[in-house]
Amino acid sequence: MLSNNLFKKKSVWIYCLLSVLCVLVIFSIVKVIIVGPNEFINECLELFGGDTKQNWVFLVAGSKGWDNYRHQADVSHAYQTLLNNGIPVDRIIVMMTDDVAFDPKNPYRGELFNHPNGSDVYQGVQVDYKGEEVRSEHFLNILNGNKAAMINLGSGRVIESKHRDNIFVYFVGHGTTGILAFPENYLYADELNNALQSMYSNRKFSSMLLYIDSCRAGSLFDGILSEYNSIFAVTAAGPRESSWSTYCNEGDGKPDVCLGDEFSCTWIEDQANLGKLYPLQVNELVEKRTVLNHFNYIRNTVKLSNVMPYGDFSIGQNKLSSYIGKSPEVFSKYSHYNNNALSFNTRNDTLKSSVKFSKNTYKPYQIKEQYNGKNNTMKQRTLYNSIMRKMMYKVFNTILQNVIKQLPGFVEHIDELKELPSNLPLNVFPCYRQTLDYITTNCFSLPKVKLKIIIFLKPII
Repeated sequence: MLSNNLFKKKSVWIYCLLSVLCVLVIFSIVKVIIVGPNEFINECLELFGGDTKQNWVFLVAGSKGWDNYRHQADVSHAYQTLLNNGIPVDRIIVMMTDDVAFDPKNPYRGELFNHPNGSDVYQGVQVDYKGEEVRSEHFLNILNGNKAAMINLGSGRVIESKHRDNIFVYFVGHGTTGILAFPENYLYADELNNALQSMYSNRKFSSMLLYIDSCRAGSLFDGILSEYNSIFAVTAAGPRESSWSTYCNEGDGKPDVCLGDEFSCTWIEDQANLGKLYPLQVNELVEKRTVLNHFNYIRNTVKLSNVMPYGDFSIGQNKLSSYIGKSPEVFSKYSHYNNNALSFNTRNDTLKSSVKFSKNTYKPYQIKEQYNGKNNTMKQRTLYNSIMRKMMYKVFNTILQNVIKQLPGFVEHIDELKELPSNLPLNVFPCYRQTLDYITTNCFSLPKVKLKIIIFLKPII
């Protein structure tokens, strides 16, 4: 009798334990579906006393000069947005030449604008690396957390992430096939891929999100970036197409500069749209929004290029706020504009703003007379640069085609290689880099010449 009672009690305890386990399993499954597997693991680790998860942000404008105004305006606006989103200032690293806000051509000294009806986005931006420090090797050292290599350079700050941290990298500037351009040199796709793979192997992050805004940005990742390394890249354009600038002005006493880039302004301004369209539900939307939600919005909104995704698509299920923070008041301080202010100029396929610069809503851009001469109009410069752009594309493509034709896999199909393949084999880059380096060393600097002849193009070459 006694043994029967004990058996019954044990059965009750076992039943209760199994019930609790079933509830926990169901709860865990639901939680994983809602927040994603990575976020669920992070919450569990924090619950049981694991390291605090941190966000790291790296913002880069890879160009210099007044004609590339838009790139530094994009980065400055992104800085303000992420800061307002709750990303700590000591977790944001900024690299840009910082030569535009105080350029003599700037009618508003010390200010930058990223929208015709916007506010100054430059005030308060802490630039860690500027001028000649904006180089590809410094970019890689900062990304990799190589603090020793950055001693006596800028702020000396690098990404000191740990295995549970998330990293967000945003680059805007010029590019061509397999290359991101810096003012003095290039970053090649294999160099970037090697850095990312090294970081993944050394467990320097939990996941990474990259936004790359340049022409042919897709060629950096197409067929190159692994689908299993917790890195997700979104590019403004595919491997063979240009990305485009926006909010461009000409004539009527306005300076011939573009204030922003279509891809960049889209992903930044998107958050303002949430607050305006759904003021009562914005907190809930921001809380639930995933990386893929944001990608889909950008892809559907950008009209002049194909926004492309690469890498580990499981990262797409993570919350967007895990990378760029969250705040329903993102644009309360830095943007006041009309969302219906865009129109398309079908003559040259350039996205322009139909909003007039008025004193009521925005400081009117009135360029000084010496910069508004007859021989310095936007139309003339654009026509000249369009011709030079095509010539430079032909030069780069010819060099790359000839390099590819020397690879064993292409020897039998030399005559069939009419254009570059959509994805580049990694073994093409050592020879490609050596060829361009030889030209730069013995003939002329390709990065400098390329940036000079493409200045103020509507497409971001």
